[in-house]
Amino acid sequence: MACLKSERHQSKTHGIDRLFTYISPLEDGVLNNLVTSVKFTSNEYPSNPSSTFKGHFFDLAKTLECFKNSEVRRDAIKNFGGVDSCANIGVLFWLSNSPQDRDILTEVSRCKGLDDFAYETIYVVDNKRISFIYDSILWLQSHFPTQEIEFFYPSTGKNINPLIKRSSGSILPIEYINSSVLLFKTVDSNNDSKTLIISSIENFSGSNLKRLIGLAQEISQDLNNSTVILFPDYDHLNHANEINQAKSIFTNQSFANSVKVASFRDDFRSMANE
Repeated sequence: MACLKSERHQSKTHGIDRLFTYISPLEDGVLNNLVTSVKFTSNEYPSNPSSTFKGHFFDLAKTLECFKNSEVRRDAIKNFGGVDSCANIGVLFWLSNSPQDRDILTEVSRCKGLDDFAYETIYVVDNKRISFIYDSILWLQSHFPTQEIEFFYPSTGKNINPLIKRSSGSILPIEYINSSVLLFKTVDSNNDSKTLIISSIENFSGSNLKRLIGLAQEISQDLNNSTVILFPDYDHLNHANEINQAKSIFTNQSFANSVKVASFRDDFRSMANE
């Protein structure tokens, strides 16, 4: 893509690793253009990641400045109708081949001077976040091999048009790409039974479980026949008592007792799951 501000950006072109355009399932009439930049290193993340991160971030921010007035953007949106507004969103994947689980997002969250360029929104995905998404999907594919698996789209107050409203789909809304919670729905075509799955990046605790059971009860709206809540470190032997205590506080005991808990990181211990 040609650079439209070559003197300011000190460049003649901008690279886009992938452009993905979709109609938002969370907000009626909004078209999202995702401008993706992938930065991959075979080494570990630097011990002080701020400087490298800012370089990657500014590269994408400059691209977004030019993208909003580019021919590439015009071509991307011309085939979509019924749209009231269009969002141009950057997605920076900063990934490392090293098997480390550092929370890079937290480490760079206090970086200053990131508003030097005119961009709308940039999401950042590190190893920890992409592993969470990947492991959650693998767990679903392993435990629901014959069922249709989709991302669950809760009501947001902005997706209210009944003619276009969808409760689930194959696209992960960009708003949730670095969320600490992922929502899924599975459907069994043999009997049309539905399961709501909530996967949490946070470790198991009684308080986290109470919060997620409450979330499940709020968003399910009787769309599901069962609910599964996943944690990275859940262990039935150590956590069973806390599950019973967490479930006991809910007025709707029928719903609370139907909730199952598991770990999305399977090993032989998972066979003892509740």
